[in-house]
Amino acid sequence: MRSLNNGSGGKLKAYSDEYKRLKEEKEIMESSFDEARKSGKYLQRAKDDYLLASAVKKLIESPELKLGIGLPENYKNLYHWFIIISYYSMHHAATAAIARKKIKCSSHIATIASLAKHYATDEELEFDFVKTLRHVYISYIESGRQTRRHAQYDVDAEYTKQESHQVFEDAGKFVSRIRQILED
Repeated sequence: MRSLNNGSGGKLKAYSDEYKRLKEEKEIMESSFDEARKSGKYLQRAKDDYLLASAVKKLIESPELKLGIGLPENYKNLYHWFIIISYYSMHHAATAAIARKKIKCSSHIATIASLAKHYATDEELEFDFVKTLRHVYISYIESGRQTRRHAQYDVDAEYTKQESHQVFEDAGKFVSRIRQILED
């Protein structure tokens, strides 16, 4: 996929183009009524993922908890799992939002492109949310996806407490906002 960092308007255009391409490749399927009925389940999974990420955060911060379950005090693998779980809370929240629009995606980038197309450009949404979604929430999930991919597949990648906590904080804001949209 081409770079999406060319300003909010250009970035949304790139997502719109990507959406069209992924739809043609059948990675995005519209009018999936079966998917629409799963929206609540996806949102519950997002909440559960975030709850698990919160538990991992406590585990990271407590040498006693680590030792209590047989992990060394300086066990570093928790940071990459913290990132992965935090990202998946965002992914499942985004999946819930697009499922509500009767859309099913078969890849992470398709989910993000669908979210951008159907929420960040939707004229039915209030302006402040659209502006925030363009600049913040899409950036949260895209950044989280890239960090998660490295944490999951690059064994040389090491993450600091600060980096993993940033993904967690972004995930909390993202899931909370999607919950507001879907539960109101």
